[in-house]
Amino acid sequence: MKFKLSKRKKILIAVLSFIFILFFFLSSLVKYWVVKNSEELVGRKLEISELHFNYAQVALGIKGFNLFEADKTNTFVAFNELHVNFSPWYLITGEYAFSEIYLDGLNVSVIQDSLGFNFDSMILKQDSIVEEPSGKQDLKFSIKNIQFKNGSVRYIDEVKKNTIAFDKIDLALPLLAWNNQKSEMGVDFAMGDKGRVQVSADIDHAKNAYAIDLASQSIDLEPIRAYLTDYIDISAISGQLNTTIHLQGSLNKPMNLIVSGHTNVLDFEMKDGADKKLFAAKKLDIDLDSLNVGTAHYEIGAIQVDSPEIYASLDKESSNFERMLAPYMKADSLAQDTLQVEVDSSSFFYQVKSITVSNGLVNFTDNTLNRPFVYDLTNIAITMGTLSEQVDSIPLSYSMNLHGAGRSEGEGTFSLKDLSSVNFKNKLENLDMMSFSPYTEFYIARPITQGAFNYKTSFAMTMTQLKNENHIHISELDFGKKTKDKNTVKAPVRLALHLLKDKDDQIDFKLPVSGNPSDPNFRVGKIIWKTVMNFLIKTASQPFNILGNLAGGDPESIKSIPFHFLQDSLDATQKKNLRKIATILTKKDELSFAFVQETNLKKEKEFLALNSSIRTYCTSKSISFPDITADQMVVWARENIDFITYLNPNSEEGVSFASICIDKVGKLELDSMFMDLLKTRNTVLNTFMKDSLALDEASFKVKTADLRNMPEQLKSPNYRVEVSLK
Repeated sequence: MKFKLSKRKKILIAVLSFIFILFFFLSSLVKYWVVKNSEELVGRKLEISELHFNYAQVALGIKGFNLFEADKTNTFVAFNELHVNFSPWYLITGEYAFSEIYLDGLNVSVIQDSLGFNFDSMILKQDSIVEEPSGKQDLKFSIKNIQFKNGSVRYIDEVKKNTIAFDKIDLALPLLAWNNQKSEMGVDFAMGDKGRVQVSADIDHAKNAYAIDLASQSIDLEPIRAYLTDYIDISAISGQLNTTIHLQGSLNKPMNLIVSGHTNVLDFEMKDGADKKLFAAKKLDIDLDSLNVGTAHYEIGAIQVDSPEIYASLDKESSNFERMLAPYMKADSLAQDTLQVEVDSSSFFYQVKSITVSNGLVNFTDNTLNRPFVYDLTNIAITMGTLSEQVDSIPLSYSMNLHGAGRSEGEGTFSLKDLSSVNFKNKLENLDMMSFSPYTEFYIARPITQGAFNYKTSFAMTMTQLKNENHIHISELDFGKKTKDKNTVKAPVRLALHLLKDKDDQIDFKLPVSGNPSDPNFRVGKIIWKTVMNFLIKTASQPFNILGNLAGGDPESIKSIPFHFLQDSLDATQKKNLRKIATILTKKDELSFAFVQETNLKKEKEFLALNSSIRTYCTSKSISFPDITADQMVVWARENIDFITYLNPNSEEGVSFASICIDKVGKLELDSMFMDLLKTRNTVLNTFMKDSLALDEASFKVKTADLRNMPEQLKSPNYRVEVSLK
């Protein structure tokens, strides 16, 4: 029996068959149409391997998605697989609901060049502003079970020649809805070769609050170098960042943010623009107790720095730190010209609970001298208590090794509340002074061959008073032979230090410093340095106060060797004082004494003329020359009428007694007699020092001053004594 269908049924079957075929091939048709028209739809070439519609679950599945760059060759966005399950039944209540969104293998490349981003051409430009209807209702939506697996995002900055990669991105979000009371989210991704980042967030919609936990491990710092170069001149930066951060904030008040947690950096290193090391640290730990952005209340816990290294160098033009900060200083100067910001500091609060530095190193190089000076401070340890403007006293202690055997340590307190409140005590032991030869060669043209420097100080300062006690002890300080360096400092520092030595080759002195910090011209460092230099200059310019003690006599007795007019030999007092100087030379054989003959040229010649005239007179009268001094000679001559008649037989008036004698002797003869007298004195003194006292000629020098240009106060017959080092 033949089965026949009615026409109506045939039409129904045909329609159903068409619908079945349509829906069966719909995904392929949609895929074909989207791929073919992708450049018109999104402005880019698009490839899709598979596209499926699951009508039973109302789901969409896409595999092998690849959206190309504008060059149609490189990939912009791609993913392996996407599943979207839609729940249409919620549309009855006006809500868009998805039961699952699953995305696997997302790969995004964001490229920025001088013209913009690689996706700018895909963004539609609006010619006008579209006003939204005033009665628009809130969008109702809910998305459950959001999962991203194995994603990666690469940001390529072609301007900075820098790439930042986020790999193995995993995201899990159980529920995201317009009306849910709470939302939870978790993100996990790799950053760089070893870095890992985990983010978990809880959002309380009812309270408009959120909490985010951010953890990172081994994040490479190198990618940030390209963005730091706008502010600092560096060639490299390396290290691994690790964080455990908790954020609490408000959704409707973004500034109400509180940050807490812990962060550290391992194996940090930074190099300057010349590829030389600037900073390094084995480990930096920072506890963030509470950073409240909204109230400007910042509390930092312990800061610990392990094995920090600082490399500082000073050149004739600038230091390496000035060169490093040059871009920032240039940008900052421009910003000051265009921007002025008023900051309300009344509510600002900061506090650091403690700062600890261990096993530190500071390497300093000074290239401004005639040869480089290189010095290391090693094993630096610093401990600081609570740092805040609110505390009255901040404790600080330190210790370090000084370029080998030297050691320095100290402790004290200071205050940020009152910057003038400082109390500190420290000591420096066994500092090898030979290391500072590049400085002594530069400033006094002699190297230090040996010497150990020890120093103790106490420093107490208030708003109106500075009291600084300094105790300096230097052992066995010696300088080497004179170098070819130009002597740039005229202060007799070397002589002063030598004069301060005792019989055991030790220098020991105490130097108090005081001042008033309220004085506008007060500078702590300037006052201390000026006091030290004044002490050394005073010691060198007044050496006889110290030398007199060595000779066991009055310092004034060796400052000069007085003579009488016409005296041409040494008397007992003069010889005694010269023996004192010889005693000093036996105790300080590096000293050299200069005996500079001074006299009143005019008076000395007048006495010579008178002496010659009397001798001529006595010879003519066949009488003995009177046994009298130069001063007594004038009296004798004026009281001897016969001598006066001899000199001035015509009794000429208006002619001085001295000029008559000079004319009688003759100026040429008188000049010769005067030069002979000066030479005789020098010879007598030189012979006594060399032969009688057995002194080395290198230890003393006898010479005559410039008598014609001598100041009036020096015009008396004597030997001025000068002290210097050989």
